[in-house]
Amino acid sequence: MDMNEKVETLMTVIERLSTLLENETAHIGSRKFKAIADSIEEKDKLCRAFELLVRGLSKDKDNLHESGDDTREALLECGKKLDELVTSNATALKTAIQANERLMKAVRTAAIECTPKSGSYSKNGHLLAGSKLSEQAPSPVSYNQVL
Repeated sequence: MDMNEKVETLMTVIERLSTLLENETAHIGSRKFKAIADSIEEKDKLCRAFELLVRGLSKDKDNLHESGDDTREALLECGKKLDELVTSNATALKTAIQANERLMKAVRTAAIECTPKSGSYSKNGHLLAGSKLSEQAPSPVSYNQVL
């Protein structure tokens, strides 16, 4: 495979990975997590292909000048676009992870507060500090909607 073919193959992988990252970032924003899960395998394959191609080109960087100036410039532009997409995707992922962590922390705190605990009494019959007796849950209320 000559240098132009290697560079064009890398650009094809970058374009496919860029499209996938754009879609994933959009899916994160719209909370379509099923669509993200469906693309994980393809993303993994594209990342591995990207890594192998870049590693191969870096080993053969002395011959990179064999590809035309236009090809190298196009590769540079594709690389810049990919870098921007990776940064925005990482930011969206971090934001979603932090939001989910805050939600889970709130749920955990609420569950702990709502969990009935047995109280401990002193010798005098007073409730010890930090003990909390569970209160009875309110009885369910319903009303007749036929009226």
